[in-house]
Amino acid sequence: VEAKERVEGLQEFPECWKMTLNRLNEQPGLDRFTDFTLIVKGHHFKAHKAVLAACSESTLKHIFSPLVS
Repeated sequence: VEAKERVEGLQEFPECWKMTLNRLNEQPGLDRFTDFTLIVKGHHFKAHKAVLAACSESTLKHIFSPLVS
């Protein structure tokens, strides 16, 4: 990722988000660092709690509250 120079030696990485998302998308397939499994109609989907929580406030509440049957 190429950096752009900023004031006082700080650098900005405008394309960093693309690389980060690509690497996050690769990880569940590798079954590394996932800490949550969604089960939908018998299919298992590995996920990251932090990513799910960042997408939705209601998801955050469900992840960290006890499951009720």
